[in-house]
Amino acid sequence: MWCPKCRTDDYLVLHAIETAQAQTVGLIVDVSYSCTGCGSILSHYTPFREVAAKLNTATNLEGLILFGDTYLHCSEPMTTVPLEVRRSVTANTGLGDGLSQLLDVRLRTKILRCVSCGFRLELPA
Repeated sequence: MWCPKCRTDDYLVLHAIETAQAQTVGLIVDVSYSCTGCGSILSHYTPFREVAAKLNTATNLEGLILFGDTYLHCSEPMTTVPLEVRRSVTANTGLGDGLSQLLDVRLRTKILRCVSCGFRLELPA
């Protein structure tokens, strides 16, 4: 894992780690990351041991990381907050003659929270 433009791995920030198809030699993962030096966004298959080496350095764990089906923030797994129902009310002005109707939309969401800093992530349930 390194940036081909900057020719270094000093500025890499991990974004996602997904399992790859079963391999006969070692554990291979699909990793996505960006380079803060030049703005490149990269994604490819790599041995998990290379990703683990980056995970062991806090400088590469900025922001939110998707690791399989687990979201990490502040280098820790986020915890689930009880399901919430979000309500959105909007006006439908397509009725003509100055008439409007309020439309009520309800969405079931899953809320994840970072224990360390309180950051919250809302996902469809």
